[in-house]
Amino acid sequence: MFNLHPAIGLQSKPNLFPMPFFYQQNINETTHFAIWAIDEPLSYFEEEMQLLVDIQQEERKKQHMAVRWLLKLMMPEIELSQIEMAPNGKPWIPGSNFHFSFSHCKGYAAVAVSDTDPIGMDIEIIHERIAKVAHKFLHKQEKELIESLPPDMQLKQMGFNWAAKEAMYKMYEKNGIDFSEHFIIPQLALQENGKMTALIRHQGNQLQVNLSYHFEADFVCVTCYA
Repeated sequence: MFNLHPAIGLQSKPNLFPMPFFYQQNINETTHFAIWAIDEPLSYFEEEMQLLVDIQQEERKKQHMAVRWLLKLMMPEIELSQIEMAPNGKPWIPGSNFHFSFSHCKGYAAVAVSDTDPIGMDIEIIHERIAKVAHKFLHKQEKELIESLPPDMQLKQMGFNWAAKEAMYKMYEKNGIDFSEHFIIPQLALQENGKMTALIRHQGNQLQVNLSYHFEADFVCVTCYA
């Protein structure tokens, strides 16, 4: 069992984890995240959650349900049926006094929660397709930094920048964003786990945000917080 922060509400309920709980981290005293490797069949979530989901494709439906079930395990007091989607696509619960963000990809679900401030998180499989769309999200300065790396390290960094900017977008909660111009990551993510600052420059304002990241062999997960 991982040494979870009491605010998540899991230390006293270890039996809540029938699934392979892959990784968790307390970023600070009020911000936490967890990653779950999804090995269960769709029927497991349907039986546990009793939640109507209008998604026909089985893999997408399983990811959709898995990330919500992980949120429920982290915050048992919430009602999943109360989750709504904001205009920018970020999920929220009207009237709640905490912030959360979640993301999923094939094989993994990830959730971040904060007791105090807006938060964003994203998980991305590191795949060659990232390089094909990198021009859409890399700032010129970031592109130069990545090109300074050995070729076998460049795709990993592109994956980090993509996940980081998706997390920044979810945290910032404003529309009209150009990932390559308005979000700037001034350094490389060279550790398997680490933290750094990044900049949001939008509509004449400049905001410094924090990024916490975690790499595994096939994916990267990034949380953005104040």
